[in-house]
Amino acid sequence: MLCIGRRCCWPLINRCPKQVFAHGWLLVGGEKMSKSKLTGIAPEQIIDHFGADAFRYYFMRAINFGHDGSFSWEDMSARYTSELANGLGNLASRATAMVGKYRDGVLPEAGPLTPAEDAVVERLAAACSAADRAMDELDFATAIGEVRSVVELVNQYVTEVEPWVLAKDEANAQRLDTVLYTMCEALRGVAVLYNPLMPKAMSSLWQQLGAHEALGDIGAQRIGDAGRWGQLPAGAHVTKGDALFPRLPDDTPES
Repeated sequence: MLCIGRRCCWPLINRCPKQVFAHGWLLVGGEKMSKSKLTGIAPEQIIDHFGADAFRYYFMRAINFGHDGSFSWEDMSARYTSELANGLGNLASRATAMVGKYRDGVLPEAGPLTPAEDAVVERLAAACSAADRAMDELDFATAIGEVRSVVELVNQYVTEVEPWVLAKDEANAQRLDTVLYTMCEALRGVAVLYNPLMPKAMSSLWQQLGAHEALGDIGAQRIGDAGRWGQLPAGAHVTKGDALFPRLPDDTPES
């Protein structure tokens, strides 16, 4: 259509986007994907193996938004195993299993917090604020790294406090309650923060923690409030479900 004059064009100009975001190139072996060189990998091939949640996690975690980035099946497999299966998935499995084993699936009330728990409380709050700021700046990799730091700290915390040892002596009952609550409450915050990225896995974790019954739908939770400690109530029914990120066969797609 031919249009002459500012007044005629103004309605079209006014509807133009104010800002445009463009992603970078996805490289394989340092080169752009190419059918002729057989370096292309279909997205469905990756999703069929790792799942859609892990697909989103990897590409937003490993490649800075807006920049070129390299993909390799081996790197994604390594990150899936270390960060999702062995990291977050294993923590969720241990937390729900121990509440089931030691407290008949009922989340206990926490006793007095020690410096070990204080560190978890502070890290969750700080990670929530930092991740929220990073998301506003489209720095998804940093946001994911902040949430991941909570998972790493809680896994370290569990290794150090050894709840399986505490469970052997009834005199440590209140201390064990505090540890179990700390694990589950930290996972509650992680689930809210990771939900936009991995909705299937986080919805499952939310159900396993008994949070849906106690706090409502995970999609209704506010990201900015995820770091506030003590939201998961004592008495919530905790159940160990299927693995969030099951172990995968160590194979690569055929060329």
